[in-house]
Amino acid sequence: MTTCLPLVSRELHKGSLNNNGRRSSLKQIFKKFYIRYSFIFLLKLISKVVIILKLIFDFIIYLIFLIFISIFKILPSKIKLKFSEFLGLFLYYLIPKGRKLSLRNLNLILNEQYNYNLTDKQIKDIAIKSYRNTMKSFLLPFWIYEYAEKYPPIIHNIELLEKLKETNDRIVLATLHYGFFHMSMYPIIDEQMFIIIRPVPNRFIEAYMNKIRFKKNMLSFTEQNIKLLFKHKKSKGFFIMLNDVRKPNGEKVNFFNLPTTASGFTAFFSMREKLPIIVIHNEVDSNNICNIYIDEIIHPENYTNESDLTDRLLKVYEKIILNKPEQWYWFQDRWINKK
Repeated sequence: MTTCLPLVSRELHKGSLNNNGRRSSLKQIFKKFYIRYSFIFLLKLISKVVIILKLIFDFIIYLIFLIFISIFKILPSKIKLKFSEFLGLFLYYLIPKGRKLSLRNLNLILNEQYNYNLTDKQIKDIAIKSYRNTMKSFLLPFWIYEYAEKYPPIIHNIELLEKLKETNDRIVLATLHYGFFHMSMYPIIDEQMFIIIRPVPNRFIEAYMNKIRFKKNMLSFTEQNIKLLFKHKKSKGFFIMLNDVRKPNGEKVNFFNLPTTASGFTAFFSMREKLPIIVIHNEVDSNNICNIYIDEIIHPENYTNESDLTDRLLKVYEKIILNKPEQWYWFQDRWINKK
């Protein structure tokens, strides 16, 4: 109430008129300010209550998540993979939006853009395989070291990476949401890594995830705090970046000959810091063995601007995706204004 006194004093000084033209009484003035500040206090209280309720809800979800992961982690390796596939199939039928997006995107690219002439059944089979593979990939971080031990990955063209490391101690690693995409970092598992991530909305789950992301030698930065990455721009190691998803306010590009947007940060960072880009992806075979491919090295000095470099990266991604479309994440809303 002390903070209201100067305002009350001003009100008395200038005079407030009631309906009868008389000066408002001190009681009316206090009543007016009481209502005003009570309303503000109520809004702040409601806001705090909402925050607390969200924290409680997030924590309950986190506890459920922990129980699920604890049970999942004790399962035998083969059961983990089978269960992940089942969960992917379940989500395909459970979430109509994702299912429709997958079918639309597959038909849009494979049939309309590349004339594969696939039937509805063939498109559906690819979409289901994509969901199954995606769920295996999403759950992989929780047992990635066990997986690599039980299912040793095969690395192709490793000599390209080793040769690049001989002359460069800072390298950009570009990859995409394909196969078991976390395994694309396996060839540099003992190197220092810096990665840009999209945080999980639940703060408790995100804190848990930060503890398991190649915990010994990986620093992660959210897209919202990307400036923090620049504090490490001169550090030795690999800067991991993905830009195969649509970024609403990103750079305008063509992906599979269709207009969309993408993050141009990979090209921007590479050209600004004069760092080579090594493109790595992986494919998972029918035995769940991960084949990791060192695809190519891109030197930023060979490109006139960031847009040309981004286009080059997307062309590499297109070739990878078309090779085994069932291993890419088709359920994302990747293209603009496509129904």
